[in-house]
Parts: sequence; C-alpha cells; structure tokens
Amino acid sequence: MDGLDIRMSESERNDISSFIEGEFGIKMPPVKKIMLTSRLAKRLKALGLGSYSEYYRYIRSVEGMKGELFIFTDLVSTHETGFFREPQHFDYLVSSVLPELADLNGAGIRRPLSVLSAACSTGEEAYTIAIMCGEYGRNCGSTCLYRITGTDISARVVQDAARGMYRESRVTNVPVHIRRRYFMEGKGAKAGLVRIVPELRACTEFFTMNLMDSTYPFTGKFDIIFCRNALIYFDRENQEKILQRLARFLKKGGYMFIGHSETMAGYDVPVRCVDPTVYRKI
Repeated sequence: MDGLDIRMSESERNDISSFIEGEFGIKMPPVKKIMLTSRLAKRLKALGLGSYSEYYRYIRSVEGMKGELFIFTDLVSTHETGFFREPQHFDYLVSSVLPELADLNGAGIRRPLSVLSAACSTGEEAYTIAIMCGEYGRNCGSTCLYRITGTDISARVVQDAARGMYRESRVTNVPVHIRRRYFMEGKGAKAGLVRIVPELRACTEFFTMNLMDSTYPFTGKFDIIFCRNALIYFDRENQEKILQRLARFLKKGGYMFIGHSETMAGYDVPVRCVDPTVYRKI
C-alpha cells in the first residue's frame, strides 16, 4: 500500500475538518482538502492505515489520543512566523509602551515586565520582543527587566522555540548589529545555524496551550499580550471568546497587540484602540 496515493472522500474531509474545528477552533473549509490530504497522507502510510476514515477513528481512540493526537495537532496547525514580523508593532512597543511600563527614567526599575506571546509558533515573535526590551534598556543606559511567556498548540514548535536555534536564512531580515548582539553563529556541524544568546533564553519560557480551552493555565496577569495572526483561523464567535479570555489575564492599563488583518471592532472586550491593531485595557 502506498499511503501517498490514498484519496480522501468528501465525507472523510468533513469528519476530519469538523474534528479540527471542534477541538482547536481552526476553520478547515472544503478548499483546504488538498492541504489536509498532503499533510496527513504520510501518517496513514506510517501507521499502515488504508483510509482517512481509519485514521479519523484512530485519532479519536484512547490509544490515538495518547500517541497520535499531538502529531495530528502539529500537522493541521499553521506555523507561519518570522523575526520582526509586522515591524510597526515593535516600533510602537519601543516608542510608547516600554517608556511607560518599564519606567527606566522615572521612579527606577520596577518589577520585571510580564509579556505573553500567544500562538508564537517557533518563538521568533517572543525573541523579537526580548530583543526590543534589551535594545530599549541599552538606549536608556539601564536594564529593562522582563519575563516572556510563549505558547502554542503544537508541542513540536514549542520545543523548537525553547531551543532558540534557527537556520541563518530565517534571520536575513534582522539588522546586522542585532544579529551580532543577540545571535550566536553555529560552528562545525552546526554551521548555517544561529542560536539566541543565553541571556535572552533565560528570560523566556514556552509551553503548549490551546486558545480554545475554556481556561488558561496562567497564575498571574500580563503587562503586554501579543496574539497576532492567530484569530484569522477562528470564526467570529470563537475570536470573541479567545479575546475575552486573554483580556482577563491583561492588567488594567496593559496593552494587547493583534495582527494587522485582525480587529476587535464590535467585540465585547474591555479594551480601547490606541493605535492600529493595538489596544489598551480599560
């Protein structure tokens, strides 16, 4: 049997798509059938299954929930990301948010800023925030204390994020002086790779989390929350629920950043817009 040649019927697509939307809230319309087929075909072959119906029954079984579900989750979720993606947000972070919340020029260094990078994929966003905090402190002649928490639904990408190691091609858009300061170049067997410096990795933590969960496993509230380019994969009802849950963990006066193709307009969330796709809790 060649699992790569197995066809997915429309009923199979509907079963799997409904499961994805119910578990993860990710919209999987009929146009994504080719994507689903290409991503799941190798799993059918690896498991020796003859149809997508068999695979669907397997991932819903007790055994499948234990061993296969995390692989399935990784395959059907989107991990598009990059360093300094949507740079206007980081400009606003440095020009408006950090001068107020970090308070380096006022009453002195406060407690560390607490930042959430939700749906952060392989960690580029979280580390970009860390870099900007570091650069802000350098420019102020002081230290910007911070703690960044990154989350994603995929266990694999969370592990990659915690490792903080990337191909050089992933940092080609990073300014040279930033690369020299915050990235270590691999040597020998690791040539062609770069790694985030230990000082930044020590100020970050990553763990798996499903934005669709009814509760989030945070013990405190955040000064800043980034949740960018994830909401577009959910329907309007779930977008509002996710934003409401995130807002519960945002301190009063704290800032929330969403993607430039996203909006909170018309949602019952206790924030006001202070800049395009930047909101502040009221």
